[in-house]
Amino acid sequence: MKKLVKGSLLLMVVAIMLMALTGCGKNKLVATKSNSSENSLLGAYDEKIEITFKKDKADKIVWTMEFEDESKAKSAAGLYQMASSEIEGLEVKQDGKKVVLNMSVEAYAKTADMKDEDLSRDAFKKELEDEGYTVK
Repeated sequence: MKKLVKGSLLLMVVAIMLMALTGCGKNKLVATKSNSSENSLLGAYDEKIEITFKKDKADKIVWTMEFEDESKAKSAAGLYQMASSEIEGLEVKQDGKKVVLNMSVEAYAKTADMKDEDLSRDAFKKELEDEGYTVK
């Protein structure tokens, strides 16, 4: 009987660790989109937006853009760096062809002129789908 209890307890601990390490149980939206060079001054690039929610309200936004070449990524990062000096809660990083924007929800809401009720999971999902993103 003790072996059964110990085995069940061990299984439960492993399950909790797996959930913590893989992010299961988090409320997250992931939106992706490819932009052609015809529509952009910076050429073609791929976007990935990850929005993490706490209780049905957005908590954190990570926006990753991957460009065709490093010079275009550097130009985009420069533009966002200039904007970050005006917007509190926006952090810009460039790594090769990738530009990553980490932004607080407050910063995103301010730049997008959104109200508190617009920060729900359903509102974000609808907005992203309307803009042509594939949302999971």
